[in-house]
This record gives sequence, C-alpha cells and structure tokens, in this order.
Amino acid sequence: MTIKKVVLRLVFFIGWLLSPLTFWNDAFVNIPLSYLCANIFIRIWPMPNFLLTVLIFYWLSNGLGLLMMYASGKDLLEGKRGALREISLLLITLVSYSLILVLLQRIGVLKPI
Repeated sequence: MTIKKVVLRLVFFIGWLLSPLTFWNDAFVNIPLSYLCANIFIRIWPMPNFLLTVLIFYWLSNGLGLLMMYASGKDLLEGKRGALREISLLLITLVSYSLILVLLQRIGVLKPI
C-alpha cells in the first residue's frame, strides 16, 4: 500500500468520525468538540449567544467530516443507490441533535466553562 493510499484512508477515517454517518459520533465526538471549540472561540471573540456558537461549530464539524470523506473517498460513493434517502436521514439527525442542544441550553446544562 502506498503512502498516498494510507493518507487518504486516514483522512477518510477522520472524516467518518466527524460525519453524521454514525449514530454515536455526535454524542461522543461532535458535540464535545463543538462545545470545546465554542468555549475557545468565545474567549477570543466574545459572543452574546453561546448556544449559537456551539451549534455553528456542531454543523461545521459535521460538514467538515462529510467534506473529508468526499475528498478522500470519491470512488466509494459512485453509483450508490438511495443517496437521497441517506442525505435526508443525515439532515434529520443533524436537526434532531441541534434541537437537543437547544433544550440542554434552555434547562441550564449547556453553558460556557
């Protein structure tokens, strides 16, 4: 296996970890990462709405994961059936977790460190 293939597989794996393609990654990867990034961001550029900052980083991490997977694994997705259904499920998952984050902020669990 060439170095290029190893790097592409590593990029694909990291993208998969960040992407909404697994049911567990949001709870264990994206939401903690978004929370951490939002805390760092508001220390540098104070924002009045912490929840909005967390949600922006949450969507960015999911988007970055999909982009990394696409860039490194174009051949894997060619000719795949049911792509529209998969995209719909991804959007439903993203919106669902976003609503959970809003609820956590409303009850006082989600707040800056």
